[in-house]
Amino acid sequence: MIPELPVHDFARVTLEAETPHAIGSGAGDATHDLVLMRDANHLPTLPASGLAGVLRHACADEYGDTVADRLFGHLEGEGRGEGRISRVQVFWGLVHDSQDRPVEGLREEEDVRGDALLSRLSRSHPLIRQRVRLNHRGAADDRGKFDVTLAPRGTRYTFLLGHWSDGSDAASREWDGLLRLLQSPALRLGRGTRAGSGAFRVAELHMARWDLRTPEGREGFRKRPRHRASRDGLQALTPGDTAFRIPGVELDLQAEAGWRIGGGEHPLGEYSGTKEPDNMLPQSEPVIEWRDGRGTWTRPRPVVPASAIKGALAHRVAFHHRRLTGEFINPDGPPPDAERSEAVRCLFGHASDRDASGLAGAVIINDTYLEPDPQVHAPLHNRIDRFTGGVQRGALFQEEQLWRSRLPLRLHILPRRDIPVPVEVREALDLALRDLARGWLPLGAGGSRGLGGFAAEHDPEWNDDGAWVAGQDAPTLNAEGDTAR
Repeated sequence: MIPELPVHDFARVTLEAETPHAIGSGAGDATHDLVLMRDANHLPTLPASGLAGVLRHACADEYGDTVADRLFGHLEGEGRGEGRISRVQVFWGLVHDSQDRPVEGLREEEDVRGDALLSRLSRSHPLIRQRVRLNHRGAADDRGKFDVTLAPRGTRYTFLLGHWSDGSDAASREWDGLLRLLQSPALRLGRGTRAGSGAFRVAELHMARWDLRTPEGREGFRKRPRHRASRDGLQALTPGDTAFRIPGVELDLQAEAGWRIGGGEHPLGEYSGTKEPDNMLPQSEPVIEWRDGRGTWTRPRPVVPASAIKGALAHRVAFHHRRLTGEFINPDGPPPDAERSEAVRCLFGHASDRDASGLAGAVIINDTYLEPDPQVHAPLHNRIDRFTGGVQRGALFQEEQLWRSRLPLRLHILPRRDIPVPVEVREALDLALRDLARGWLPLGAGGSRGLGGFAAEHDPEWNDDGAWVAGQDAPTLNAEGDTAR
């Protein structure tokens, strides 16, 4: 204990993944491009350094660098004066087993394999997604094929947070503001945070505060929980819906007919007495569901990766931005590159190149999971011989489509104080969303065959009444929970 900081705040936080996520280990194997970070039991984990880094960046973005430096410390120099240690202590997040208990300590291999959840999470690749980048013609781009390994939706982790302070009201507000950040839609963990991955919700939150200047505080601190499964001496808090004023829009899309996104591995329909389709299947993934303190795997559910929505929007945003700014294509020149568009790079980010360093996108879209047991349609296709007009031998195949499904879409814009978004870029995004809502922007495969048409009952409605699109920045919460511009 530091004499100037005698008060200790303690929090036990349980996070539940709302989308698949991946904390990369930095290593690779012979078959896949990304390998998950593992603990000593070979289970997915949330490293403390990653949690601390994400919380610090979120704190700096929301409350300013001064508050972030005071909570998380800083090095000496760079105009900050003397160095300062971190007041916040972050401990590793450990995964839960099927009994909703954090897995602490070394487990026998038989124990891991005997648990319904851990047996699959301990695999080298619990969930694999195939990714492909499309060009302006809607075809696969050169060298744009890759795969990612993910931990599934529903995975739970528990980690511990500590905070030393002088017990003042200002320090208490900073601690409360830090906990409030855990519920922000802008807080993402791992890779692919702009492609739908890494979204979490607070499933449980337990807290305590001990003033070590008093005998009661010292006794409570001495008996504080040493294990993540323990809640002794902690007060349970119900995570509330903190009204972070982040610009966003919601669309309730309805498919006009059939549609298919991604390349799935499991048929979603029932095919009694007939052969199941073995290719051209919608993307589907199992998720973890928690009921009455038990976690179970579900059947594969249809999923719409955010990258599929993001890619379609990016190309349409590039089109509208060029139209608004009068940047027309030369028919005799090179084909347009959507990734080089100013609007696309500003909204959706870009990788590092020789001209500029990489930039994370400002648009956040979550992966969308549809209801289980959807209505499917599986038409048969064949290929016609162009010379004889007959059916080609061996060219009969079946495609499984989702039929007239509902697709809720939610999109948020991360505010950036240092990188302003031009008004023309904002208008281009709004126009692209209008095209999507009116059925003018097909999603997924087979758009030229009439698939992927979606429409909404009304145009997009922004939660700030269009202030962001008009060029105004939405207010954000300060450390006291009040709105501040």
